[in-house]
Amino acid sequence: MLRFAPRYGIISPCLSRRIQARHLRAVNDNSAGSVCQDEALDTALRLFAAHGFSAAARARDAAVIAERSGEPGRVEFWVEVCATLDRRMARDFLKRKRS
Repeated sequence: MLRFAPRYGIISPCLSRRIQARHLRAVNDNSAGSVCQDEALDTALRLFAAHGFSAAARARDAAVIAERSGEPGRVEFWVEVCATLDRRMARDFLKRKRS
C-alpha cells in the first residue's frame, strides 16, 4: 500500500478543503484566555508534566511534609492537587489522617 506524504510544511491537498471550511482559531475550554485560573489545577498539570504518573504520589508526599510542618492550609492545597490527579489516593490520605 502506498501513502501520500507531502513534504514538510506543505498542506496536503486532501486536507485543504477541510481547513478552508473551518475557522483556524484556538479555543480554550475555560474561555478565560490562556491563563489558568485554578492554582491547584495549574500545579497539578505542571507536576504531571514534570513527574508523569507519579505526580499524584509527589503531591501526597508534599501534603505529608506540610502536615509535619504544621501548615494546615498547605495540606489542604496539596490534597486538592492530589485529588485532581488521583481521587482515590487523596481519599486514602484523608482517611489515614483522620484515623
